[in-house]
Amino acid sequence: MSLRSRTVWILLAIGWVFSPCIMGHVAAQRDSNTAPLGPADWPMEQVETHDGRRFEGLIESQDDYWVRMIRIFRPAGRPMHLLIQPLETRHIARIQRLEPEQCEQLRRRIHEFRHRAVIEGGRMDAVKLSLIEREGVHFHRYRGRWFDLESTADETTTRRIIVRTDQVFTAYRHLLPARVEPPRPLRLVILQSMDGYRVFLARLGLHFDNPACYLPKPNLVVVGSDLARHATTLARIEARHKAIREELEELEQALPERLAALGTQLREQGRPRNHISRLLLIERRKFENQIAEKQRELERCDRENAQTFRKISRRLFARLYHEAFHAYLENYVYPADRYDVPLWLDEGLAVLFSGGLLESDTLRIDAPNREALDRLRTDLRSDSPLPLADLLEADQQAFLLVDNLAAAAQRKYVYAWGLAYYLAFEQRLLDDPALTAFVTPTDDASPVERFEELVGMPLFEFEGVWRAYMMKLR
Repeated sequence: MSLRSRTVWILLAIGWVFSPCIMGHVAAQRDSNTAPLGPADWPMEQVETHDGRRFEGLIESQDDYWVRMIRIFRPAGRPMHLLIQPLETRHIARIQRLEPEQCEQLRRRIHEFRHRAVIEGGRMDAVKLSLIEREGVHFHRYRGRWFDLESTADETTTRRIIVRTDQVFTAYRHLLPARVEPPRPLRLVILQSMDGYRVFLARLGLHFDNPACYLPKPNLVVVGSDLARHATTLARIEARHKAIREELEELEQALPERLAALGTQLREQGRPRNHISRLLLIERRKFENQIAEKQRELERCDRENAQTFRKISRRLFARLYHEAFHAYLENYVYPADRYDVPLWLDEGLAVLFSGGLLESDTLRIDAPNREALDRLRTDLRSDSPLPLADLLEADQQAFLLVDNLAAAAQRKYVYAWGLAYYLAFEQRLLDDPALTAFVTPTDDASPVERFEELVGMPLFEFEGVWRAYMMKLR
């Protein structure tokens, strides 16, 4: 929901366009001569066998008989996974290694992936929060580099939201680099219930049911959620994590005390020094094994917790990432007082980016949103597909999902996604000076004329090319 003008039109939050079960990973299935948007392709080492098979990943070790490889799989639109595979050297026809710097970067990425839950936990612990009260409501407050955030959710949930929002801002920065600094901080407010969301907006003099919005004038993103309904589950998750961490800390603290007590006991018994050393070593290894097992249990707990939280918070993050993109574009790339970003482009890019697959601080956009594509194709096959001129000239009213406007607005969102998708992937215009020229205000050109200059052809000709591309997109 973007309010790039200073009027109080309220536009759609992403959860209203595509059903949560198919929010998907908005991405591009590129032709053979093109590549996914953003830092999705990692340089990898390759091993080819005599029978023509090719393996990609990182070579961990190599000797006269075996090559041990960490194979990396990043299927389009699906999470990454790893496989450890030994390959016999007698079957290998060719090995392609990376340069040392690239190899180290790949090794670091694999480490971050393997330990992502622990790394996220560390980032969460590092977040500095304070408690504030406003009109009888308690908030956890965070002040950061890219945004300030206030949340009525519990502390652990708030920390996780902050870490992931910071990651998505970093990802946005990679894909669409920051150009300016905002004159005042961007503020994000997360409400753990829709009732709380409506009350918060009412205090701002706003009354609508959209689950999230970006308000440019106060530079504010407000997101409602249903986290309150899952409070018991989230509390149970946090209690289990806390119990395991306390057990781990007790084991770590008990080790030196246990060794000291055992050493004293053995000396009092008159045991030989070498005998004492051997028994102390055995005891140390036993404790260290217990500590290692407890650490593994904590890591398993972190992974399970992250998985559970991901299911519970899917709607929240879909809304948040969509509105956060509007806010990022306004605050750091194309502020409305200097640029004129058409609504179709603003909304289309927000849908595109908000569905990306976040891995560490990169955003993978490498498979199309199936529902959006299906809806668009259905409309393009109809007797009266939406003329692109209508989309290019659409105002805020056209994107409102209210009453009898809802169906028409949904249609425009699908077209906006498809058009932004094509410009980002086929024409590579995201970080192109031509895009900046396109959004630079001009008084002597219509929306259609501006667009024709951007794509370098008449609209009727472009429309045919674009429709053909979307119809054959896989």
